[in-house]
Amino acid sequence: MDAEHPEALFPGLDLASLRERTGLVIGEIAGRDSVAALVEAVRGHGVSAILPTVAYAGTEYGDADAPMRAVEFLHERVTGRAEVLNPVELRSPRLWAALNSRYAFEIQRGFGIYSPCLACHLYMHLLRVPLSWALGNVPIVAGERDTHAGAIKLSQTALSINASREVLLHAGIELMQPIRHLEDNSAIENLVGAEWPQDEKQLECLLSGNYRASDGSVAYDEVAYARYVRGFLAPAGRAVVDAWRYDPEPDYAGLLNPLLQ
Repeated sequence: MDAEHPEALFPGLDLASLRERTGLVIGEIAGRDSVAALVEAVRGHGVSAILPTVAYAGTEYGDADAPMRAVEFLHERVTGRAEVLNPVELRSPRLWAALNSRYAFEIQRGFGIYSPCLACHLYMHLLRVPLSWALGNVPIVAGERDTHAGAIKLSQTALSINASREVLLHAGIELMQPIRHLEDNSAIENLVGAEWPQDEKQLECLLSGNYRASDGSVAYDEVAYARYVRGFLAPAGRAVVDAWRYDPEPDYAGLLNPLLQ
């Protein structure tokens, strides 16, 4: 379901009934870290009801049932402590294209760095904004981490995570990241169990590894990256949020074009 129309996600259900749930959060369901974040949110952050959401960029492939199994796994881990509601799916191909692909040339020329991964996590967070608004600005729980045992992910750096938090605060929404500062993967295993290895049991992405060298290493211009975050990523997020206040389906490409002039 297109994320811009959250009311269509719950046919026949009064959204007001969901707004009345105490301790409700929107949970981002992806891989192991996202489930670990929700388990930690239940343990230490007063969360008692989770609306799982599965976001799609259009680049996924592999085990189509993996997200629903992750929801089932989450239910098992929080049984007796939190209610897990029926999951919903979210997507907005036009938004993804405007943030991640339409302006590849302009982004590379203007900031000196480009990858389709750079704004993907912001896209995933933005998809939940209309739904959060519809539920009374409930928090969104994400499994982002500043580092993954030393591994570099250009969609998840301290700079981009901070930018995403700022964009959601601009929308009036708290982006909760309860495992953000867990560096050791063993700390994640303590939350979800050792039977779920890192990067397994989840959908794969056609674009995975595009910014890595053939040996798996990652080298990038940190100054250019910071310039991109300040000059495009954060302003683009704020522009989308502001446009949604008046129009649920803005011209995303036209909206973001001025940022590149």
